[in-house]
Amino acid sequence: MKQILLLPAFQEFIRVSANGKRRTASGKRLTVGTVQQYRMVIQYLQGFESTLQQPIRIQLLYKQTQRQFQQESNYWKKMKLALEQYLRKQHNCLDVYIAAVFKVLKTFFNYLRKEKGLPVGEFHRQFRLPAYQYQPVLIDSFQLQRLIHDTNLRTSLPKHLAESLDLFIIGCLVGLRYIDLIQLKKTSLSVHNGQYYLHVLTQKTGTQVNIPLPAYAVEIITRLKQKKTAYLFKRISNTNFNIHLKQIMEEAGYTHCLPKMRYSQGRLTEIKTKAGNSFRFCDHISSHTMRRTAITNLLVLGVPEMVVRKLSGHAAGSKEFYRYISLAQDYTNRHLTDAYEKLLQTA
Repeated sequence: MKQILLLPAFQEFIRVSANGKRRTASGKRLTVGTVQQYRMVIQYLQGFESTLQQPIRIQLLYKQTQRQFQQESNYWKKMKLALEQYLRKQHNCLDVYIAAVFKVLKTFFNYLRKEKGLPVGEFHRQFRLPAYQYQPVLIDSFQLQRLIHDTNLRTSLPKHLAESLDLFIIGCLVGLRYIDLIQLKKTSLSVHNGQYYLHVLTQKTGTQVNIPLPAYAVEIITRLKQKKTAYLFKRISNTNFNIHLKQIMEEAGYTHCLPKMRYSQGRLTEIKTKAGNSFRFCDHISSHTMRRTAITNLLVLGVPEMVVRKLSGHAAGSKEFYRYISLAQDYTNRHLTDAYEKLLQTA
């Protein structure tokens, strides 16, 4: 039977994904982040193949007997289990991360089947793990109000942290992905009849968004606005920005214990810090917290889903967006429960 080797085929898959020959179903180029995920997966596959001490092959099943079908099914079943164990033991990967690697592999095999026309079968369907949803950490409206108005907190911070705090507040208001926020240019800001707007073309979805800005957001943008470059904000790496945010939240006193729970081999397990301690609230905060916070708070405050979706750049029927709706409902229920308890205590 004719066969191809997995790694060379996967390298070709990455190449056509990066140069634009392979695109999304809607015809858009794949994002840099998506291609980077593919490159990370091939690094895992290279390491995995070296432990096998033999290349991973893909049989082309132009004609097959029942025996050949069963042999190939057994081969990929063993390969899936071996790869899963390799990721767990050699890279300490949790279930959600292994599931993401498997998702890329299934995308690769579908590319071979649908775009290359190769009869590779559907054995890649075995690359799956249960899907788990985690409750993301958000900045609630009261915490956000404090971050906006607490001048004592702001003046206590060194300049670089104060600037990151301002950028974080803007992100919590407009709901942009960090990469879109940091790439805003001065031409993205305009004034019409006294109202300031941000004009954004989101990188991931290609959606044009016009966002009205409240006065205090304009004050922050004016304070952050760069003088010598075309960009609106100082360009901070995502890694450094995340470090700044954790330091800011620690300075703000948001240090209560909030364990990080993740599934490992189907069991909910607490993930500790490098020092072996439980996570605190401040340890969870990252650049993506801004987007989650903005979208959830807008939904909680009663802004129609269609308006929020347009602001966030999500497509109609987006599974990701409906996660925010569910999150907003949970958030609302939690605050209602707290309010009822306080009401009973008062009585």
